[in-house]
Amino acid sequence: MTAFLSLMGALIVGASDFAGGISARRTSAFATAGWIQAASFATLAVAVWFIDAPEVRSVDLTAGVVAGLSGTFSFVALYAAFTRGKISLLAPTSALVGAIIPTVVGLARGESLRPLNVIGIAAAFVAIVLVTQDRGDSDEPTSTPPVAFVLALVAGLGFSVFFLALAETQPDAGFWPLIAARVVSVPVVVGIAVRLGGGMTMPRDLRWIVIAAGVAEGVSNVFVLWAYQRGPLAVAAVLGAFYPVSTVLLARVFLSERLRRLQWIGVALSLTAVPLVAVP
Repeated sequence: MTAFLSLMGALIVGASDFAGGISARRTSAFATAGWIQAASFATLAVAVWFIDAPEVRSVDLTAGVVAGLSGTFSFVALYAAFTRGKISLLAPTSALVGAIIPTVVGLARGESLRPLNVIGIAAAFVAIVLVTQDRGDSDEPTSTPPVAFVLALVAGLGFSVFFLALAETQPDAGFWPLIAARVVSVPVVVGIAVRLGGGMTMPRDLRWIVIAAGVAEGVSNVFVLWAYQRGPLAVAAVLGAFYPVSTVLLARVFLSERLRRLQWIGVALSLTAVPLVAVP
């Protein structure tokens, strides 16, 4: 069940991230994050009343707040990275970093590690190196600068905190940890967007796109929450790293992003590493 929940959450949020990246290229990372977080909050605010929550502890709400802050700034960093380089390269980078840290934490807590898991983790590191080899071709002068990869790595670190925080919640808390996350994250990201001067202005043709992305992000968070509450960290984290599949495919179809051979090998290796790490 953990594997299914993680994969569903990953594929849904991958599409949301792609939409967020497109919006950030025309507006700003903070405005995009604000719209998406607000739409996610609205979705969760409706859904929370349909799920029983017999016991909501203070630790559940605290973990939700931590998840909300880390997740929000992770999305901002990711959207900012997407405005500077190829989405099909940056999404796998953030996903692998976000998966490796919770996996290590899970192993430190006593979760078993099989030889195939070790191979998968090693392959993940190699994949990061390969996928970041972007020098630009003669007919494609625009390359992905180092700052874009740094932002993607920062996003991955933030996502790992988001995942670890949700793992500290209990199923009896229902969706209230996610509500706590949005209660904190929405005002913060909107406030920063206004403070920076850009505000929350969103072109009319992008509004429904970011709203749909926000709804998708809210649904994916539900799957992620259930996955981390019910299964091993290693399985939930690494299978959750499948989200670049939908992101990369959408970038290839709608943006015609082209990768060098080494980068394609890196993307393929990253996708191969995911199930290897998740072998029970």
